[in-house]
Amino acid sequence: MTQKNMVPNGDFSTGDFSKWIPQGYDTPISVERHNGNYAARLVGGRNQGQSLATETFQIHPGEFDFSFQIQAPDAAPLQDTKDRRIHPPILDKTSNPLFHAHIYYTLWATNRNTGEHEVWPEVRYVDSQTRTLKLKGTIQPGYGWLSVHFAIPNDFFGNKGRYFIDNVWFSTK
Repeated sequence: MTQKNMVPNGDFSTGDFSKWIPQGYDTPISVERHNGNYAARLVGGRNQGQSLATETFQIHPGEFDFSFQIQAPDAAPLQDTKDRRIHPPILDKTSNPLFHAHIYYTLWATNRNTGEHEVWPEVRYVDSQTRTLKLKGTIQPGYGWLSVHFAIPNDFFGNKGRYFIDNVWFSTK
């Protein structure tokens, strides 16, 4: 059985932010052609980052697969890390983890009957190669709504450059 992507306009094929909530703050945020497809283009400003979230959409309980493609083609090369995740314990061991391009992403599931939320936060390094980042988990019964949130940091030193996000995918089994 083929799983259906539940993220409306997850591939930005409309050529705009339909079903998305962009927050550019002091730097423009857009949808543009990248590698032959439409993609969200984010660029952190000198003083503020940017965020992009889906409108809340309906989901089904069960095991889920979440993925998206990300690239920061102008980013300073990533060094000295086998894993592209940023965990709080390594922040003390890394000379300057904020120097590298990284993205914060969060899945936010809501149970509208109880008002409770389940949240899956991640922080991952991004480099000049297009990567598909993946997350698996389980949506508990009663949680029928989800929003996906992306955030990039400011770029005070001008070494992160543009980020491209594409093919945002969420499905349950």
